[in-house]
Amino acid sequence: MTLCKDKRGFDKLLHFIVGLVIALIVGVIFAHIPPHMPWWTLTVALMAVAVVGFIKEIHDSRMTGNHFCLWDWLWTMSGALAICWLPWLAAYLLAIDG
Repeated sequence: MTLCKDKRGFDKLLHFIVGLVIALIVGVIFAHIPPHMPWWTLTVALMAVAVVGFIKEIHDSRMTGNHFCLWDWLWTMSGALAICWLPWLAAYLLAIDG
């Protein structure tokens, strides 16, 4: 296994954006499922990004000339963390509205 040393670059921006989009889509969809629990919504959104990002890195590690990059996964998760407040807020407001 090769140690990943590329901490920055355009690739990391794409990982950030993909993590953000996955968390937003999964989180907002889950927020609309009753009983509208904000912390469960947040957990599901972050776990979805973590699993998808991890599976993508496993896939990359099996490709010739590529490797599992922890930094890619961390950038993907940072995108999810940057937007996770929005699904939480959606579930919270839906819970208040009833």
